[in-house]
Amino acid sequence: MMRALLVAIGFLTRLPVPGYAYDDARAKAASLAWYPLVGALIGFLLGVLAWVLRDASALLSAGLLVAAWVAITGALHLDGLADSADAWIGGLGDREKTLAIMKDPRSGPAGVVALVLVLLLKFSALS
Repeated sequence: MMRALLVAIGFLTRLPVPGYAYDDARAKAASLAWYPLVGALIGFLLGVLAWVLRDASALLSAGLLVAAWVAITGALHLDGLADSADAWIGGLGDREKTLAIMKDPRSGPAGVVALVLVLLLKFSALS
């Protein structure tokens, strides 16, 4: 049970977890049940940071919170967003081309624009 939680923390964040947690295949499968708790942990950590920054300017707080959010999660969902945006626009409905674009580690203009817009929206919402 504890290994499953460690696997979830290791997958969804960049917080360090012991390497032995990944040795158990059942723990990997069971880790899905812990994802909501890990999300709450991320929210708690960001909430603590927001509380620490309560006297700072709104723009500075928002910038630091977005940076911490990206750092804690390792930009996991941002990478997927960039891949999806590039593939959606560059694939032009061709399944093989879309999959090839998604496998390419480089980001194209659509991916960069999607990332900038999402980060700006997060920044704006927090400020």
